[in-house]
Amino acid sequence: MKNLFKNLSIFIATGLIVLMVFNFILMPLYINARNVVVIPDLEGLTLDEANQLSKSEGIEIVVADTIFTNDLNPNIVIEQFPTSGKEVKLGRSIKVKITQFNQKIIVPSLLGKTLRAAEIELDQNGIELDSIYYSFSSKYPKGIVSWQSPTENDSIRKGFGVRIEVSNGLAPNDLVDIPDFQGIEKHIDRIIKVKPEVISHNIETVERLTREVRIQARYSRSLKVLEYLKNSGVNRTKSGLMLGFGEKESEVIQTIKDLRNVKVDVLTIGQYLQPSKKHLKVKKFIKP
Repeated sequence: MKNLFKNLSIFIATGLIVLMVFNFILMPLYINARNVVVIPDLEGLTLDEANQLSKSEGIEIVVADTIFTNDLNPNIVIEQFPTSGKEVKLGRSIKVKITQFNQKIIVPSLLGKTLRAAEIELDQNGIELDSIYYSFSSKYPKGIVSWQSPTENDSIRKGFGVRIEVSNGLAPNDLVDIPDFQGIEKHIDRIIKVKPEVISHNIETVERLTREVRIQARYSRSLKVLEYLKNSGVNRTKSGLMLGFGEKESEVIQTIKDLRNVKVDVLTIGQYLQPSKKHLKVKKFIKP
């Protein structure tokens, strides 16, 4: 009887040991073996083929990078990580690099457009605005695109950007405001010799009011100075006219015609405001 219990105890103990070995050693090894897969070779396959093969192995494909080329068909896997043959756990993702055609986009013309208009134009064409620079320009007004790179009709790869330069208007020394120098040409010539972009001499008021508004000036002499500037090769001439001294509409129109006859390029018209009690009073505020 004792031998029976002894043998039974040994049998039970042996069974427990086998069970523990199976549960804690053999079963985990079996499970781990089932959770490990070998990375397949995906290079040279299309992205669709690579996805199908990877899914069958329980692996996910992630496109990590793209190379643009016209030498290979698009969506071809050219690199992968981890590389083929390595063992990884089930559910691991593989990062791949694929090909795409080197798509080219024609760059539109941005010159002469506002910054906002240029941004919209680029966005509509799928082009990035790479950088913006600001500089003085004698050709383009403030806030207008004065330069771009690449230029109009150049082609760039999709995703690449364009650099533009926006005008800050004329540089401070590009606009010179002068008196009439009493019509003495040698004094005027000294200004012309500097070659500013714009030379300005203000007519200020209509002919009838000149002696009252501009005590030492003459209407006809101012016109001659502006004409002399233009005939001497000055790039642009400018004059200014103030309203509110009591001038008539017909006189203003005649003044504009006189300035145009001496080829003035730019005319500014503003409202006269009395600087002090010693100056002329405002006769009328002109509505725009």
